[in-house]
Amino acid sequence: MIKINVAEIKKRLTGSESFQYDLAPSQLNLTPEDADLEGRILVEGEISNGGDVLLLTATERFVCHGTCARCLKDVRLELSAQVEERYYPEGTEGLEEDAFTYQFDVVDVTDALRESLLLAIPARVLCKPDCKGICPVCGADRNVTDCHCDTHSIDPRLEALKALLEK
Repeated sequence: MIKINVAEIKKRLTGSESFQYDLAPSQLNLTPEDADLEGRILVEGEISNGGDVLLLTATERFVCHGTCARCLKDVRLELSAQVEERYYPEGTEGLEEDAFTYQFDVVDVTDALRESLLLAIPARVLCKPDCKGICPVCGADRNVTDCHCDTHSIDPRLEALKALLEK
């Protein structure tokens, strides 16, 4: 858990405190099933007093691995995630169910950092934007070689129309 003591920040109307962390994935409760991360997660940010609320702004930098959705090659991604969250005192009424709260002058930023990191990982990874993928007929990597397979397929339900057009 990543906890920040905010007692001094709350005493000053415009108080803020900067922080830096070099975290292992396990410190954000991340498992290999969540994300295939390489190395550590670098976090730089600030927590500031916004009156009735504490404001967290941070940037996470990390490296993860994925598989290209088109050619199935392993891909190494250097990513960053922006974190902007509000923390309300425990017991504040009228908050949404998923609002972040704190108690006893300690803010636990673990969940906010974890959520932002996971949302920064693309759902569909590509090795490059113009990846040609693999041939559905012979399985050749079209980024490496040009195959001459016929990839045009006709819906079998329309095969009879093709015969009529040929007449």
